[in-house]
Amino acid sequence: MKNIFINLYVFLSNNILTNNVLILFKLDHKLQLSARQWKAFSYNQTKTEQENAGFSHKEEVQRAIDKLKIDFIGFVNKNISLNAEVLDVGCGPGIYLKLIRDNYGISGIDVSPVMIEKAKKDLPSGIFYCGNFLEQNFSKKYKFIYSISVLEYVPASQIEYFFKKCFSLLEEGGFIFIQYPHALKFSDILHPDRNYISYSPEKIEKCSKKYFTVISHKQFFDDRIIGKYDKKPYPTSSKDFRNGYLLIAKKKDANF
Repeated sequence: MKNIFINLYVFLSNNILTNNVLILFKLDHKLQLSARQWKAFSYNQTKTEQENAGFSHKEEVQRAIDKLKIDFIGFVNKNISLNAEVLDVGCGPGIYLKLIRDNYGISGIDVSPVMIEKAKKDLPSGIFYCGNFLEQNFSKKYKFIYSISVLEYVPASQIEYFFKKCFSLLEEGGFIFIQYPHALKFSDILHPDRNYISYSPEKIEKCSKKYFTVISHKQFFDDRIIGKYDKKPYPTSSKDFRNGYLLIAKKKDANF
């Protein structure tokens, strides 16, 4: 009986109508559960870092992750000067920071204390913050800010502020590299689940263009350009890392 009431509460409190009213009044973040769930996360030593970060090693998932890592390293090597300061938003245990730690000043932020503890242990030269990126004060500016599968946890009413904050933290000529799960069906753009938001590429581009010049914005695994939502997603019964978009953009001149 208790589970029935819990399920009913979840259904009534997290649906398209309720969520859009909360977004309208900028109250959606107050009832979002995802940040609380990651704060309470317990690191499983029997699993890999990738599994702890929420991604399996299934062949199709691994191929997508491997491609993203190649694109990530390629972009950094080509566009970010050696020893520049880099910030990973939602760094987890530092999986991507480890790919570039030898050549850059690395920093990371995550809401999970155990993830930050693991990152600090493995990357003692890094600077790490435990908290909400949108609320955190940072001690420096960065040449490069990136996030991998984190945008889905940014409340819809705060998505524009996310890009504004990235803009404020970047040095002149700095870059962002944002990978996120995009909308796969029309209902996704109506915000049926405020705890995991599949953003429309159109919405992300509109918000980011206020502060950034878009260099590339496309389906990262197969390079397709999608409008509001993906009409031909990779079939899956759960979240599939192949169904993701990648935004690469450069900070606009401060006087724009």
